[in-house]
Amino acid sequence: MDGERAAGRLEVTPQGGYLRFRAVCRTEKRGLLRLEAVGEEGKADLGTLSPGGSGYFLDRRFSPAQLRSMGLGRIRRCLLRSPRPRGWTEEPDPGRLFRDPALRALGSEVRGALVRETEGASLLALPLCSPFLLLPIFCLGTPKRLGETTYLLFSVFRGEAGMISPDAGQAMDGDPKHQ
Repeated sequence: MDGERAAGRLEVTPQGGYLRFRAVCRTEKRGLLRLEAVGEEGKADLGTLSPGGSGYFLDRRFSPAQLRSMGLGRIRRCLLRSPRPRGWTEEPDPGRLFRDPALRALGSEVRGALVRETEGASLLALPLCSPFLLLPIFCLGTPKRLGETTYLLFSVFRGEAGMISPDAGQAMDGDPKHQ
């Protein structure tokens, strides 16, 4: 599942003393994606999906002991997860943060954005990818690695994009004072 939408399938087959997990999916999300299995007793991270063809795939083997230690018995469903740094939330429509109609339209097409509310402004993290859809504000961004993905960070105040100092960008995800 990608949110509430079916995005692919998972096949679990015995292979020797292991279980082989093969998953394929399609999603509009970009960047690093992980597959999380939801079982009767809890959730288990099955690993990172690899891009390939027209989607993403995973091919891993787990022993029954590994699955038990992860709290995974019978699988009820699987979810696509984007690892997010603490304090950040997914932003499905970054365009909503901008007052300018052109930025609103361009921003509505961006996938994989994160947002963090601060005093008086929103911090917006847009995945640094090609093509970068919000090119009109590209030069205002501060590059920052959050988790496994590089983003351009922007301060958005009253619908206007602004710069973030490189020092503030460096402290945001590692310093507990900024969490």
